[in-house]
Amino acid sequence: MAEKKKLLCDSYSKCVRASEFLSAIGNPIRVAIVCYLTTGEKTVKEIVEKLKMKEPTVSLNLYRLYRAGWVTRRKVGRSVYYKLKSEKYKKILEEVSELYVSRDHKISV
Repeated sequence: MAEKKKLLCDSYSKCVRASEFLSAIGNPIRVAIVCYLTTGEKTVKEIVEKLKMKEPTVSLNLYRLYRAGWVTRRKVGRSVYYKLKSEKYKKILEEVSELYVSRDHKISV
């Protein structure tokens, strides 16, 4: 007998965790950050320069992504580096982008 695949919605607590994870990118700034991080690890300064935003705004949104499990961080001297926690998260954004491309919308950085 084939092993039964576990479903996301087989418990309410899984739905809550999934909602929290997905809500972390329910903000255009955080989507832009995650899209930029699909190209590799970046410092806060690099992200600030790319997005042309103030450092406190970027840092606050990076913290939210970190707390939700989207990114990891490491400190080297005075610099903090962020990267996607999993390559699977890049695939999530690619799938979302494909959905919007078919509707004449494209997510890009």
